[in-house]
Amino acid sequence: MAKNSKIASLETKDLSRKSTQSGMINMGSQVISVVLQLASTIVLARMLSPDAYGLIGMVMAVIAFAGLFKDLGLSTATIQRKELNTAQVTVMFWVNVTIGLGLTLALALLSPLVVWFYERPELKWMTVVLGFNILIASLGAQHSALLNRNMQFKQLSVARIVSAIISFIVSLIGALYGLEHWALVLGAVSASFFNTLLVWLFSGWKPGLPSRNTGSREMIRYGLNLTGFEFVNYFSRNLDNVLIGKVLGSDILGYYSRAYRLIMFPISTIRTPLAAVALPGLSSLQNEQERFKSYYTQLLSILSLVTMPIATLTFAAANPIVNVVLGDKWLPVVPIMKYLAIAAFLQPVSGLFGVVLLALGHAKRHLYCGFISAIAISITFLVSVNYGVEVLAISYAITGYILFVPIFLYASNGTGITLLDFMTGVWRSAVGSISAAVMIVYIDFSTFFQSSFINLVIITLEFTVFYIVCIFILPGGKTQLIELLNRLKQAVSRKKE
Repeated sequence: MAKNSKIASLETKDLSRKSTQSGMINMGSQVISVVLQLASTIVLARMLSPDAYGLIGMVMAVIAFAGLFKDLGLSTATIQRKELNTAQVTVMFWVNVTIGLGLTLALALLSPLVVWFYERPELKWMTVVLGFNILIASLGAQHSALLNRNMQFKQLSVARIVSAIISFIVSLIGALYGLEHWALVLGAVSASFFNTLLVWLFSGWKPGLPSRNTGSREMIRYGLNLTGFEFVNYFSRNLDNVLIGKVLGSDILGYYSRAYRLIMFPISTIRTPLAAVALPGLSSLQNEQERFKSYYTQLLSILSLVTMPIATLTFAAANPIVNVVLGDKWLPVVPIMKYLAIAAFLQPVSGLFGVVLLALGHAKRHLYCGFISAIAISITFLVSVNYGVEVLAISYAITGYILFVPIFLYASNGTGITLLDFMTGVWRSAVGSISAAVMIVYIDFSTFFQSSFINLVIITLEFTVFYIVCIFILPGGKTQLIELLNRLKQAVSRKKE
């Protein structure tokens, strides 16, 4: 490939089918990954000591923070760029590698501090080796971005699943040989190595030497703004856990963290694959305003059709969900879970607009929105934590709704997308979800059974039927469902483009 040759952009012909197909591949890959993680945990937890997991958890807290800076948003810059050439990607590659090397060396130098803080000498070399993981990942960051840019999610999924399987095998062998915490460390490193190797092979792109005057500075500024957003978002998303643990104690934090995970796990399974598809799809249409708006509203409609009922069902069935998944001793999770479900009703669909800003190149505006939101949420946490975890959870939900309209109006200025477009995309899902929850109050057959599991199954079936019926009878709802089914049929078809 020539040094300055142009890299092909995503073909926008039949983008809707390609997006649906990519989303299904991504979702299937995520489900397989979750199953592999669960299987790995079940097997290895019976072979390794809790101390081994505790040690890896201590180190990963440090690695996760360093990981905020490992990419500097350059992968997203590569995906978003409408016109891209090999010289620009080469510069991004070497910047990524330089950052990865710097973070790896920094973690090695800071490893004695990790030992001092936790008072565990084993952590020194664990920090050094796991820090090397950042360098390995940086070597494949641009290759993954190129695959993502062209919606080659099948290749990305293969790389992710194969590396997860190899990681499990390596950890299993290490556990059999009594390596304890090093079994987990070696498993993590092997996953990064094979994922990087596979994305190199699948992308077919090889970096050369960097050159000047490639027009990469704009991409780097874009990435820095995105990293700034991730930085402020990291603290606002973790401040609640820190404050609850400090003020209310570890038990209350345990209830809160379990409630949050139960809420977000099913929603993230839907949102994460869809967001991965949304960025390259929207970026490819950034110069076509009408198609851009139409694509956004379609994605918003699909996301709301799934995440809004999940949040509403979680609110309605919080008690049997907690009983089935966690057990009777976790009943204090129920009210927390209900309040967090109120927040989760809006968050996934409102958060999709962040992808719009990134696709249009407005990374600085994205940063400003994140900064405003982080300040407001942090103040909410600092004040409400003194009144208990339930007050904190409901205050968090209320703050999200108060912030939504002013932030959306600011963020959407000049994008061609209005608040009315947002409401058009979500109103059927919102009305259908709330109506289905209300119907369950008056028509609920689960009360005739003592088993929490049977109760959960019946409530879920009732809610699903009510929700589908509500969507079907709402104006335009039938058409919306038929269009979604048609997209799914097209996505699984073997018909060539």
